[in-house]
Order: sequence, then structure tokens, then C-alpha cells
Amino acid sequence: MNLPEGFTLDQNLPKGFVLDRPTNKLGVPVGEGERIMLPEPEKSKKLMDYISPIVEVPATLASGAAFALPSPFVNPQKPLEFAGKYAYKPQSPVSQDILSTMGKAVEGLPPYLGGGLLQSVAKGGKLLQAPTQIAVSAPAQRMAQALRSEPTSTMSGVGAAEVPKAIQRAELAKNLRVAVPTTKGDVTRDLGQQAFEAETVKNYPEIGKPILQRKLEGNEAILQNFDKYIDEDIGKKVYGLEATGREVDKAIVNIANKAKSEYRNAYQRAKEAGETSQLIDINPVKEFVNGLEAEALNAPIITTVKMKLDSLAKDGKLSINDLEEVRKMTGKASQTNQTNMTFGMEIKKVIDKTLENQGGDIYKEARALRSKYARDFENLSYVDKLLKNKRGTDDRAVALADVFNHSILKGSKQDVQNIALTLKKGGEEGQQAWKELQGQTVQHIKDLVTSNADKNASGTPIVSPAKFNSIVRTLDQDGKLDYIFGKTGAEEIRNLLEVTMMVNAPLKGAVNYSNTASAMIRGLDAIAKFTKEIPLVGRASNYAVSNAKEKALKKQVEEAVNFDPKKLAEQLRKK
Repeated sequence: MNLPEGFTLDQNLPKGFVLDRPTNKLGVPVGEGERIMLPEPEKSKKLMDYISPIVEVPATLASGAAFALPSPFVNPQKPLEFAGKYAYKPQSPVSQDILSTMGKAVEGLPPYLGGGLLQSVAKGGKLLQAPTQIAVSAPAQRMAQALRSEPTSTMSGVGAAEVPKAIQRAELAKNLRVAVPTTKGDVTRDLGQQAFEAETVKNYPEIGKPILQRKLEGNEAILQNFDKYIDEDIGKKVYGLEATGREVDKAIVNIANKAKSEYRNAYQRAKEAGETSQLIDINPVKEFVNGLEAEALNAPIITTVKMKLDSLAKDGKLSINDLEEVRKMTGKASQTNQTNMTFGMEIKKVIDKTLENQGGDIYKEARALRSKYARDFENLSYVDKLLKNKRGTDDRAVALADVFNHSILKGSKQDVQNIALTLKKGGEEGQQAWKELQGQTVQHIKDLVTSNADKNASGTPIVSPAKFNSIVRTLDQDGKLDYIFGKTGAEEIRNLLEVTMMVNAPLKGAVNYSNTASAMIRGLDAIAKFTKEIPLVGRASNYAVSNAKEKALKKQVEEAVNFDPKKLAEQLRKK
């Protein structure tokens, strides 16, 4: 053996030890030395090392399990010690790596899986670790890579950089009106973890039941958030599109009729005071109408107004009251078609201009109230349409069941705002009607996101993240979501969307990530497959493998449903 300078052999030392003797500047040993163990160089692996595990691993598992079973040849008080002493001990480093890695996968078992499986067979007793256990991390890491048939996430649990994000997601779900329970895969957004959760539920339904239950509870909590928002924050009183439409229609008609009564009463007072009898010059109106002669063929309203003015006017003058009647007639007669409506509106504008600053104070007040009515109702198309009937019929222009769609979904933010302001200014009845529209908006979102045919194991519709995202984006395009619910309410809906995406939208490929629950389980299944056909050995080792697999799965399932990123952050800070 070639020893480094200062090291010499000593015949009396145990095998593998040398005596470290200090040397002087000339290299001559001086003084007393200490016994030290030189590290043995790692042996290179041969082809047989990779073939041997097919026999050695099952043999180790089977013999360990067999020796641990009660028998006349085994001390019943120390079955595990006996097994550790006499069970088959693998010689191949690859076999040792496999057993080491598999042992580490199961908490509470030693790195030597043969002994771990003995613990699952022999009921109770403290496990005496087999003297041949291989508790080295480097081989374990190499075998862990060998057992993986697909690449997995670089996060073993959760990477330090991902912890703050996981905490944020977990807190977001907890702080909703109804806290939404999550799994480790939900908050970490780790592909491998999500694959484990999905496939454990599918392939091991009994063991994966806690994960399934957590998923069912999460979906149910999302639905409850919609209902809580409607009941607690908005205060909706009626339900259904037609009922909502009826409340809005009743409120807006009452508001409009009140405003209409105010200006009509003012006109009546002005008439009774003689203020509408004053004659005024109407030549500006006649000149405008005469100038439209070329359009009269397509817009008969022009000819109708011209004939009316000619029959009433004397020397180009007409009383205020008569000109008001001409205006009223123009409005009614122009409803026959769009062309008539366009020119009728232009004629009314000229009449209004002519009536400005005419008559006494009472009449001027009536004119101001009439102008306000036009601004609040007639000039706002979406509001005006709610008050009108279909042309030539007694049917509403907007059916009651379509009032919500017309008021919230179809129009722009400005149209929604016009309707909202009209209702809000209508006292308690109008304000409640606006709440009905707000509540129906939340109900519409809920109905939309549960409109798919997919139902979970409890028969509840699964909230669709894609449909949820679509409706929120639609309402968000020009700021309607913020206007309808205010910034705080809109943010609450966006938070619920984010949690829905987290809980009900697994990462692409997670569901079909692999054919088994985890890399460790794939290793255990592979061993079971190798030993299946071996008499006696196969039966014992498969029993042991099955127990180890079940325990490992249950531990991972428990971690998945009880994962707390805050605790993980505390552990990282301690490091």
C-alpha cells in the first residue's frame, strides 16, 4: 500500500487502521501517533452488479420477512434480531442502493428495507437494524434517480423560493368568506405533487379518500362563497331573471313617472297662470322644416309638422301652448320608423331652442323639469328602452326576463352606470332594484361556471375555472366589474377566481403525469413484479412490499391534506 508522508504500517493495529506519526522537517517520524482509518476506494461496478438485484432484492425481502415470522427455530422475543442476523444480505452495490433508497422512502423504517419490512410483518417490538444496512446518502441519491421513469420536479416538497408564493395562495384560500380547503399540490403548484394526488385518488381510491374529500370540500366552499356574497354583502331579496326584471321595471317606471308628473304639474300651473298663452315667433321652426322638403318623401313626419304649423300660425306667430302641442305631436308621429324618428328628433330640438327663455317663471321651471326628464330618461338609450313598448304593440321593448341581460351584460360601462344612477336616485325602491341587479350578476357568474355537465363524486357541479375566467374578463374589459361591485367587491370576486384556478385547474399534464403515484411506489411495484413468480419468496416479499407501499402512500396523503407552507417557512428560517 502506498501511504502518504507520515503514515506507516503497524503489525499490531486492526485491519484497515494505520498509525499517524507526526514527522519533523526532515520527514523523520517523532513522538506518539494516533490510530486512524484510511477510507477504502469505491469499487467499480460490473455488469453483474446490475443483474444481481433481480435476485438479490427479492431474496433479501423474502428472507427477512420469513425469518421474522414466528417459528420453533426463532426466539419469539427477538424475531427481528434473528432476522437481521440470518437474513440474506445483498452483495451487489446496486442491490444495496435499491434497498437503501426504498428504506428511506418509508418513515420509521431503517435505510435497509429488509429490516423495515420485517417490522411490518413482526407485530411490535423494537427493530434491531441489520448489521449490513447501507446508510450512505450518495448511493441513495443515485438509486433514486434510477427508480424514476419520468423526470420529476426539482422541488422535494417545496423549494425555498416557492414558499412565499405557496403561503400567499394558502392565505388567499383561507381568507375568503368561506375558507376553501386546499392540498399541497394546490398551493405549491408542483407538477409532481399534483400528479401524485390525482393518481393516488384514481389508482388507490381507499388510501386517496382524504385527498378526494378535500377536493370535494374545496369545490363546495367555492360555491358557498357565491351564495354568501349575495346574501351577506348585497342583500338580494328576489331570485330568478324574471323576478329580478320585475323589480327593476317597477322601480324605474315609478321613478320615471314621478319625474314626469313633476314637469306636467308645472306645465299645468303655468297654463293656469296664463303664461303659456304668450305668442312667440316660430319662423325659425318653419324655416328649418321647409329646408327638409327634399327628405319629406322618406320621412313623412316632415310634411305632417309643416302642415300643422301652417294651419296654426298667424303672421309667423304661435302661442307657447300650441307650439308645445306641436312638439308633443311630433314625438308621437315620429315613432313609425327610424327615419321619422331621426328627423322628428331634429325638429324637436329646434322647437326647444325656440321656447327657451319664453313665458314666466312658472313656465321656465316647467321647461327645466322637462329638460331634466329628457336627460335622465329619453336621452339615455338603455334607460329609455326599459320604459318603452315595442313599436305598434303593448309588449315591453325589453322582456322582464331580459332586463338583467340588457342592464348589465349587453351595454357598456356607461350604459350600466346610467341605469345604476337612475335607480340609485329613486330612493329605497330604486336602490334595492340596483342590489337585485348586483346579486343577479353574482348569480349569473355562479350559474355560468357550473353550467357544464361535469359533476364530482358527490354529484355537485364542478366549478369551471375556464368559464369563471371568461366571464370575469368580459366584465373587466371596460371596468364594469369594478363599477358594479366597487373595487373591494370586484377584488373579492377576482380572489375567488384565483382560488378556483388553484383548486380546480391542475397544471397541464398533472393528471396523466405517470402511471403510478410516485417514483418510490414505482420502485416497489417493480420489485413486486420481479418476485411475483418465485415460489414462497414471491409471496412473502410481495406481502412486505404491499405493506411498505401502503404506509408510504398514507404518509404522503396525510402530508398532502395537512400541508402548511408557514411551518415549512419556519423550518427554512431555522436553517
